[in-house]
Amino acid sequence: MAGFLGMSALREKPLEARIWEAVGGWRQLEGDIFGLGWSVEALDFSAAKTVDWARSFHPDSLEICVNFAGHGLVRAGKQSTLFLPGCFGFYALRRDGLEATRSGGESNRFLTFEWSRSCLAKELEGLEDNLMAAVRKWLAGQCQDPLVGRSRPLPGYWGHAWNHWVSPDLPGRARSLWFWGRALELAGAVLFEDSPPRSEQRRRWNGRRWTERAQEYLRAHLAEPLCLKSLAREVGCSPFYLSRIFSDHVGETLPAYLRRLRIEKAAQLLRDGDHNVTEAAMAVGYSSLSHFSKAFCRIMGCCPCVYPNPARLVR
Repeated sequence: MAGFLGMSALREKPLEARIWEAVGGWRQLEGDIFGLGWSVEALDFSAAKTVDWARSFHPDSLEICVNFAGHGLVRAGKQSTLFLPGCFGFYALRRDGLEATRSGGESNRFLTFEWSRSCLAKELEGLEDNLMAAVRKWLAGQCQDPLVGRSRPLPGYWGHAWNHWVSPDLPGRARSLWFWGRALELAGAVLFEDSPPRSEQRRRWNGRRWTERAQEYLRAHLAEPLCLKSLAREVGCSPFYLSRIFSDHVGETLPAYLRRLRIEKAAQLLRDGDHNVTEAAMAVGYSSLSHFSKAFCRIMGCCPCVYPNPARLVR
């Protein structure tokens, strides 16, 4: 929480105060983008004409807008997002390339939660793998292009009352902590990959469960011929689906997986010294020594007759 310390030290006349003087309604609620690396600002104004919103964006920063009234548009090349009332989203800038406007002829009321790239990268350290790929690259300095994230509706449990957001009923430092926590909460809501829907989560869970059951069954019956229909019946899903998900989860087809299990077991029997080649082949389900030898050579790298000491091979 390094960014929380000393957050009440504000600059006397921030750039935004001068930029928004023409329309008024700008307030800095907490933080300092230059000194602390983050800031929360409130805008509440009406303008007769369209306002150039992008003038207030800071270089090398990411901004999350929570829009309560009016319409805003942010664009970077072919990327764009429209901020409707009751929506929130993010955009990020390195140097330039972002265009943004607020609609004229209507009331505009919104909050911006701003992060410097270095401050946000520090706060999200260790969580990079779960970030959106574009955000991860931008934070790491591997992307010079601006970012425009899609906007989404505010969750109902956050509350949509303007006063609740700009004037939380908390004393002194607790109020600062509230804004700091809300800034982190918003970053967590918009910068990370979406969780898969419940149906997708269940499908993945079932896939893992059925794959594990199939592996257990094959290990226990490795000397028996592979019958996909029988195996699928034991596992509890269709033969076609089992064949597909097994390859996805294990990285091998069912026949290749069973073949490897058999050869690894045969190699163990040969190492133990209690079986000759014919006995080891028969013990793991091979009736043809030639097929067994070919499979053994392919997987173990030498013929079964010289395993486990290939140096015995006559040159």
